[in-house]
Amino acid sequence: MRSVDVPPRAPAGAAPGGSRRRPAAVLRPYVLNYTGFRTRFAAPRRRLELPTGCVTLVFTFSEGLWVTRTGELSTARLRPATTARALVSGPRTVPALGVHAGAVHGLEVNMSPLGAYRLFGIPMVHFGEERVDLAEVLGPAGRHLTERLRELDGWAARFDLLDAVLAARLDGGPAVTPEVRGALARLWADGGSLTRATEETGWSARHLRARFREQVGLPPKAVARLFRLQHALRQLAAGAAPARVAAACGYHDQAHFGRDVKAMTGLPPARFAVLRGGLPPGSSLDRMPGRITSVLLPGEPFAGTPLAQCRS
Repeated sequence: MRSVDVPPRAPAGAAPGGSRRRPAAVLRPYVLNYTGFRTRFAAPRRRLELPTGCVTLVFTFSEGLWVTRTGELSTARLRPATTARALVSGPRTVPALGVHAGAVHGLEVNMSPLGAYRLFGIPMVHFGEERVDLAEVLGPAGRHLTERLRELDGWAARFDLLDAVLAARLDGGPAVTPEVRGALARLWADGGSLTRATEETGWSARHLRARFREQVGLPPKAVARLFRLQHALRQLAAGAAPARVAAACGYHDQAHFGRDVKAMTGLPPARFAVLRGGLPPGSSLDRMPGRITSVLLPGEPFAGTPLAQCRS
């Protein structure tokens, strides 16, 4: 049965014009959701996008969106998203930043890394590069996909087109190794503890690392660190004190916890908690269910971009 369109809740000051839907049933083991967005704010917006362990594909239908991948917000260099029209972001351990002048229009696809490996059919480590041509990973069907999506009338028709394009790739995609799938599930369940996940595969650490780079895009230690971060951020967002979160999530001490959070989100733990404002995982601010994906940043866009003269 086809899922019903559920418009995402628009943040304060935005004119809603989007929709969210799960993919067709055959794609649900691989794709988490589709989100169409068309909003207009009274002022520029800066969104900090946090590491989630997932893969995001963004189609941009209009000018004015600037993005970066960075580990240091103060030196972030933004580039226009519309130069590519379709952005593929693989699993990462540093934050990314999105800035727009008030209006933004496009469509986002969130998928698991194993789903992206199956659908795109190339080693996931490839997505650590600066740019990925959509035609390279989707073949001829991806060459003009952004234009086809933009020209359709309504989100339902756009989501149907994505269902058709992605489902057509399932039969030709590479198989995911059961050991990698099991190790990923164990890492998430154990909050990033690597020992048992490695032991259950029966593989050497070297072999597991090679398979993770191929099918996930990051080595197991990086995935473990990322999943531990997500578990820690959930507790921080719920109001737990940093010292308690550090102990509960297996960090050496609070200083280690603070360094790791700052390195992976660009924010100290206390600042993250303030900016989240108590929102739970999967809230209206987040891009996918069950994860803490985003934080709205106050202040001005960075100098050196066309948005620097706009105030948020």
